[in-house]
Amino acid sequence: MSPVRSLLLACLVGLAAGKKNEDPRDCEVCRAVISQIDELVTPAERKTVEGIEAVMQKYCDSAKGKEKTMCYYMGIGDKELGTAGGVKREVSGSLSRGINAKRLCTRMKKQDAQMCELRYEKKVDVKNTDLSKLRVKELRKICDDEGIPTKGFNEKGEFIKAIKDKFGIKDEM
Repeated sequence: MSPVRSLLLACLVGLAAGKKNEDPRDCEVCRAVISQIDELVTPAERKTVEGIEAVMQKYCDSAKGKEKTMCYYMGIGDKELGTAGGVKREVSGSLSRGINAKRLCTRMKKQDAQMCELRYEKKVDVKNTDLSKLRVKELRKICDDEGIPTKGFNEKGEFIKAIKDKFGIKDEM
């Protein structure tokens, strides 16, 4: 092989190896919120930026949890909290031009990285998970999510027993 071809081949291999695999959880809250807002926007509202911003405000007024935090980062806050960012106009303008949520979040990540750092908690599949290997903090979260009373629990075994009772999981001998 000629030196030019081998150099070209080495560069191509380097580029292929250098490309990172995209994390599926990257910008997941951002993509979810913008997709939901995009679905709520009617064709008539899509014609004006103010119409889209009104839909964004309506969505964010009823949002809870991570979605509410994402609204705060985008600059669509409520009266008590205020806002952290000023990308509301850019989001509404991009939605009016038909840019999808994934591309828009990637673009906003360059301006404000905290938008893509926001992630949903991983859900634990209780029936297929070895509960004894989880931390007490994770067991407590499962109990809180499922409405299992944990008052007076001091030991890990008590949390595990309560979760197994709730889900009808039998102890294996």
